[in-house]
Amino acid sequence: MTFCALATPITHDEEHHDDVMTAVEKGLIKPYSALQHKVSQQLSARIIKVELNEDNGEWIYELKLIDNQNNIIKVEYQAQSLQMLNIKGRHLENVIRAPK
Repeated sequence: MTFCALATPITHDEEHHDDVMTAVEKGLIKPYSALQHKVSQQLSARIIKVELNEDNGEWIYELKLIDNQNNIIKVEYQAQSLQMLNIKGRHLENVIRAPK
């Protein structure tokens, strides 16, 4: 009897997913739902793209948003604290909400 096992190689996406799950379990990353809540409190725009990147142990959410005037806004959040690190775009005065 002969057995042939085909191993499915782990893609970069699968490896990244495992890294993300481990980071969430360790508390290094806030979940996406918490990020959505934070964005809705701070910005008057809709999330259209999210990337999560790790660099030297620091996880960063990189977002692309669109406001009601179809302006594109790029925002970075530190994934553990959800502190806004950077924001770029046109007419930001119409997007940034006043703190409550």
